[in-house]
Amino acid sequence: MPRRILTSTIPAWSQRSGANTLSAILSLIPKETGVEIANIFCRAETPDSPVASRYFQILEGRVVRSVLSRSVPTGRELAPEERRPDADKELASETSRYATFTRHRNQLFLWGRELLWKLGRWHTPELDRFLDDFAPDVFFFPIESYPYFNRVNRYVIRRCRPSLVVGYLWDDNFTYKQSSSLVHRINRWITLRSVNRLVRQCDKIVAISPKMKREVDATFGVDSIILTKPIRTQSKPAYRRDPSRPIRLLYTGSLVIGRDQSLAALVSEIAKINARGGQQFFLDIYTKTAVSDSMAGRLNVPGCSRLNPAIPQSQVFVEQENADILVFVESFTDKSARLSFSTKITDYLSANRCILAIGPRDISSIDYLSANDAALIAQTPADIAASLTRLAADPSQLTHYAEKAYACGQRNHSAESIRLRLFDILNIPQKTKLIVSPNI
Repeated sequence: MPRRILTSTIPAWSQRSGANTLSAILSLIPKETGVEIANIFCRAETPDSPVASRYFQILEGRVVRSVLSRSVPTGRELAPEERRPDADKELASETSRYATFTRHRNQLFLWGRELLWKLGRWHTPELDRFLDDFAPDVFFFPIESYPYFNRVNRYVIRRCRPSLVVGYLWDDNFTYKQSSSLVHRINRWITLRSVNRLVRQCDKIVAISPKMKREVDATFGVDSIILTKPIRTQSKPAYRRDPSRPIRLLYTGSLVIGRDQSLAALVSEIAKINARGGQQFFLDIYTKTAVSDSMAGRLNVPGCSRLNPAIPQSQVFVEQENADILVFVESFTDKSARLSFSTKITDYLSANRCILAIGPRDISSIDYLSANDAALIAQTPADIAASLTRLAADPSQLTHYAEKAYACGQRNHSAESIRLRLFDILNIPQKTKLIVSPNI
């Protein structure tokens, strides 16, 4: 049985964010097992999740600076008192720079970052001391689209030589199906070499969705294991439609890779329906993604929608309780999320609310919700209007689809079923009792 599990992620594990798949999965390992978990991360953020007892940060800004000054310390283990959002002004400054690069994302920047990580000094004595001291039995990590991050993971495997290496594929970073452009194909060839090298070093491969498993197995000749974030609650949240107010839609999350365009299409249809029949719908959007002024105008329409700053994950759950419809969106044109399974899906399935899923069927998350009849599906902008019109004419469908979504979550993503699968992957005896920490 493993005693120490090391993980690596690009973002920090934070209860302020909904991007918590790996920490939510590992939270199913009870403290009574004596298993200790540590996390290495590469983002200018501060972790606050109690799932890991130790955190090591490799700060990207310092990696860049180390290209010219080799003495710059790039990595450090964070003491508990440092795990606060206001603990380090350097983190705040780098977070601001990262938001700017996200807003103006382009391939030249991504290639430039890869070059700087290649030249920078990220494998430091501080990292080695952390790895040697923790000495993991298991290394459980995501295989990402970024060669620099995959290079860090290969170094961890080589340095620690854990008895079990588990790679988690949760995004399409190994096919050429997202785009036929020359730039994409060149970038994908580089990424695929990096992914291939890691897959060959893994004892087990985990996939995040049925569609992902099919393509992973066919591409790499493995028998991957499907593992998702568990549903958040074991008791059914109450829902009753309040007819005295407009039907309230809620979206929380990022607006990257074309999701802003899909939400703008939704707002446009809400505006048309409200103009014809009074204020029947209202959409609240909570996001930390910076958008252009023109897009902000399309998403912030008086009487129809409101663009709000991001809120902590605990408050997201409160907002879900006050919503009638939870909105899930992917781009109609950008295929970056083709094989991904969004972290918010199981939270949505936990909420006992109607889900409106907007995006093409060939996106894994949309395909899953459609195959399980767990949401109203809008595969085109025209479908958005049809779905809203249907709900306006028959609000009882809100309860009907809330029940379907909740049943799907109970059927496919219960904490107990995910725990059993996780324990099998990590070779932990199944007799250990489950203790759920739903809000991690």
